[in-house]
Amino acid sequence: MQYVSAIFVDFDNIYGCLYRQLPSAAKSFANEPAFWLDALRNMRGNEQEETSHNFVVRRCYMNPAGMIQGDNEPFSRFRQHFVRDGWEVIDTPPLTSRGKTSADIQIVMDIMDAIAHFEHVAEYVIMAADADYTPIVIRLRKHMKKTVVYAATNTAVAYRAACDSIIDEKQFIELFHDNEVPAAAAQAQADSGRSMIAQAEIKLDDVRDKLQRHFDESGLDYNAPLPSIGHLLMNEFGKEISKDWLGFKTLRELVRHVEGTDIVAENRQLFVRLRRSPPAAAPAKARGIVETG
Repeated sequence: MQYVSAIFVDFDNIYGCLYRQLPSAAKSFANEPAFWLDALRNMRGNEQEETSHNFVVRRCYMNPAGMIQGDNEPFSRFRQHFVRDGWEVIDTPPLTSRGKTSADIQIVMDIMDAIAHFEHVAEYVIMAADADYTPIVIRLRKHMKKTVVYAATNTAVAYRAACDSIIDEKQFIELFHDNEVPAAAAQAQADSGRSMIAQAEIKLDDVRDKLQRHFDESGLDYNAPLPSIGHLLMNEFGKEISKDWLGFKTLRELVRHVEGTDIVAENRQLFVRLRRSPPAAAPAKARGIVETG
């Protein structure tokens, strides 16, 4: 069975829940949306048969100035990762001096709009552990829509009971345990219909050209999480590339051998950046011409 699905992510809520459980999982969630969304594409709730989920609506609601105690950088640093993976990112800045945002009511209004305008969407996934969303889940049920919600350890019983299925927080965290080399992503990723290029045909120059285009589109200061580079290459060349990463055994070694790239460590995570050439020296002044201040 294939569901046409919409997913709504309350970023501040989920990042906070994950950070309290395992900070590295929160960082992976924020840096690698393509990885965990691929896993959700094959999730199964109470269905008996194999299921797949086509997320035609992907919306992430984020307070760009938000941050969490113990992690002193704003959430805005994660915005580009979602944009690059095809998400709509809706900024929800604080509206009060206490930092209250409008993310919850914005999500509810957008879900109601989706019910009215996107009748083909049969499943709604709400990535938020806040029981305030219980009324909208009940409303979706009345419209004969399937509902899936994120269930943290302290999520209200009523919120769990109102939905059809849950994304269990403990199982969600397990997705990120082995994210140094995203072999799990290759296993979880469904065949997307892209042409599969035989590994023997892939050359290091092909990888370099793909990364060059990726970084050219992202700006001079963009640092890409190493696992997201793995997903990028698997999407481009097929998941077979992850079996031995063109003979380099690990993704890290492959990237190290790509001309013009550097791997840097920040906050205990590895990032890839393009080595930028220094600006060309200004041409020498023509003889006989003197500039005066």
